[in-house]
Amino acid sequence: MKQKKETLIFVLYDGIKNSVFEGQVLAPLLKKENKNIAIISFEYKPISRDPEEHLKIITLKKYPFLGKFVLISAIAQLKKVLKKYDNYAVIARGPIAGYICAKAINFNACSSFTIQARGLIAQEYQYAHKDHKNILLRFIHKIRYHQYKALEATAYKQNTALPNTTIEAVSNALKTYIVAQFGVNEKNITIAKHDIPQTIDKNLITHWRHKIRTQLQIPFTHTVYCYNGSVKPWQCPDKVIDFFENKLKKDENSFLLILTQDKNQFEKILKQSTIDQKNYVLKTVAHTDIYKYLAACDCGIIFRENNIINWVSRPTKILEYQSVGLKIIHNNTIEILQDVT
Repeated sequence: MKQKKETLIFVLYDGIKNSVFEGQVLAPLLKKENKNIAIISFEYKPISRDPEEHLKIITLKKYPFLGKFVLISAIAQLKKVLKKYDNYAVIARGPIAGYICAKAINFNACSSFTIQARGLIAQEYQYAHKDHKNILLRFIHKIRYHQYKALEATAYKQNTALPNTTIEAVSNALKTYIVAQFGVNEKNITIAKHDIPQTIDKNLITHWRHKIRTQLQIPFTHTVYCYNGSVKPWQCPDKVIDFFENKLKKDENSFLLILTQDKNQFEKILKQSTIDQKNYVLKTVAHTDIYKYLAACDCGIIFRENNIINWVSRPTKILEYQSVGLKIIHNNTIEILQDVT
């Protein structure tokens, strides 16, 4: 039976196990309590997850991306699901999801279609495979890069000609890039704001600060630097450790709190440093608790390599740092932080 009330359908291709799913996808959707919401995620393996009160999750079969032809199956699967609804709005996360949705949507039933531009998939792919020495692999990766580039062009340029369609970029730098590279009319691009966390009440921050510092046995006289992220190369974990080593030499009342899902890998990096165990805490925490731990800190660290991928980005950790009023320490490689000192 078809649904009469409008349903918000969120489609993603990077999976619900992606590290940013809880903060960038689920949290903003859960705030929309007055809407029926369906998350449709393409996954290599079926994933079971407890349903939220007003939100359901549907998983469809995902295949490795070898070109647009691979997405024919994804389009057919999504079309079948969308036929169950006669009144819906669609949000697609990224150009691959945007391409699939554009082919699957019945625009007579769809009130609005938004493609979220969260990064540059072709540039990210090229960066991830730039060091291959094998000539054949380099050739294959070059082909794959151009496939991603072509898909981005289709998703962003051609799809904006569809009814009620908008591209939502995470930064002005990304908007500028999309306009310049793909010839998209800037009037069809908005800047995302709905997924920016609210500023947390100062009294609550003070309460969390006392609670977490007491729990972690961090002296209240210490300046606490926080790194919230992974050991991925582009997040520059080695630079974070180097920075804190130098800070500790200048001020012995410095402390480093590392919040990461890559705890074991970070332990190895720390063991190779001169930082004593008394000067840091390494923890893995649930996303729902992240603000409590950030509130115990004074400064948030974010370093990135100097390239276009990072320049146009809007890392979630920046928003999280800002929501609890942390001073942000960065290396001038992200456009949205250029006015932050």
